Amino acid sequence: MPITTFENYRGFAVDKLFNWREEAGLASKLLACLLFAVLMALAAQLRLYLPFTPVPFTGQVLIVLLVGFVLGRFGTLSVGMYLGMGASFGWFSGQVGLAALSGVTAGYLVGFVISAAMIGEMTHRNGSWNFSKIILVMSAGAAIILLSGSLWLSLLLHLDLAQALLLGALPFLVGDAIKVLAAASTAYLITPNRS
Repeated sequence: MPITTFENYRGFAVDKLFNWREEAGLASKLLACLLFAVLMALAAQLRLYLPFTPVPFTGQVLIVLLVGFVLGRFGTLSVGMYLGMGASFGWFSGQVGLAALSGVTAGYLVGFVISAAMIGEMTHRNGSWNFSKIILVMSAGAAIILLSGSLWLSLLLHLDLAQALLLGALPFLVGDAIKVLAAASTAYLITPNRS
């Protein structure tokens, strides 16, 4: 039967995406991980520095939230590839190697891995999604990133946790809420089993 409506085409494309995640070979999955790692790298280049926090606004959180949902458990590998390439090529802060992974944003980078792992695991365990559930999972992912980043700032800059949260989480709440909404909306559109 030919596909004649947008909804039928959307359903066909979404089913293909989710079936691909389960059925694709290792080489295809690794290529998808690399693609998302490059997207994270591009999003990292969109930086906005503000005078009241040492941490820049970037677009990486949006990609991290999506990578776990789209790639499932392979999302963690994609973030790992991003971190490896970032340390090798110096796109985090112009530094290369371990120095790139120990600056003010190191806690957020660790949070990216934990967030992608959590979202990927939730995606594998749940067969049915509604918009509220996606928002909840992605909000938890964003909170993990902000908390991890703030904890690292507390250690690195010798701040108490309240001060670290004021520098490392509070300035990003509105921006991250927008990223969560954008990521959740995208995820909802590509979800085959919506409830």
